[in-house]
Amino acid sequence: MQAPLRRAAVVIVCLSGLCVAATCLHSRAAQAPSSPAPKATPHYNSAEAYRLNTLGVAYMNQQRPADAQKFFEQSLAADPNFEVARLNLGISLLAQQKLEAARTALAAAAEKLPEDPYAWYNLGLVYKDLGDAEKGVAAFTHVTQIANEADPWYFVGYLNSQLQHYDQAIAAFQKALAIFPFHASAEFGLARSYQRGGNAEAAKEHLAKFQKMTADHVATPFGAGYGDQGRFSLAELPRSSAQNAPPAIAVRFAPQPIAAIVQQAAASNPSPIGPSTGACFSITMATANPISF
Repeated sequence: MQAPLRRAAVVIVCLSGLCVAATCLHSRAAQAPSSPAPKATPHYNSAEAYRLNTLGVAYMNQQRPADAQKFFEQSLAADPNFEVARLNLGISLLAQQKLEAARTALAAAAEKLPEDPYAWYNLGLVYKDLGDAEKGVAAFTHVTQIANEADPWYFVGYLNSQLQHYDQAIAAFQKALAIFPFHASAEFGLARSYQRGGNAEAAKEHLAKFQKMTADHVATPFGAGYGDQGRFSLAELPRSSAQNAPPAIAVRFAPQPIAAIVQQAAASNPSPIGPSTGACFSITMATANPISF
């Protein structure tokens, strides 16, 4: 009678062990982490971003930076990777003298666009207006390494003059004038740097050149308004490509009676200013009174 009982006990123990093992396996399976769900790829509308940026540039060219700012912000909302819109946003903020916001936008654009002269040039203008001449010199010097033009060399000279580094200022002004001999601002800056550096004869010589070129109306001076501080101070339109250019707008011409055309031309109600209208201005620098040192 005892043998069958011992076998039964062994079977029960074995079955209990299987139950325990199965329970452990089930518990481990329940604790195993599930694989994360794949993240959705964000959708950016590059064509819309390009279109909105173009509208912003149109408003900038009409001296309406606050309106332009809204379009550049919308362009970035459509495609946050469209760095030209960020650059132009900084330019619109600079035109409104929102200097800290402009510095943030332009510094970010310059980091992403290290070979874009517009980004570094306008960043230099921001530093100039903030009174940080050393950072301004660094930004404009970077522009001269990308594009060897007169305007960035002028600002290298101007800011070095602010720092009382007259030898560096004179060298920069001379480079600007070697590229474009009628750069009136560089000629005047050169005369002033010579004067402040103690070379009165050279100062008088270059002041006379400045006065002659302005009197003859051949000089190209800088102004304080948007776009009056060199071509790189303008908002930038990127090169279009098949991937980011907006679709062509279909144009249909319909015949119109001559009487209707005459009536429209005689209408006195002007069209409202908008991104499709604008004006061109010719700026002539008036001859000032003689400047003496």
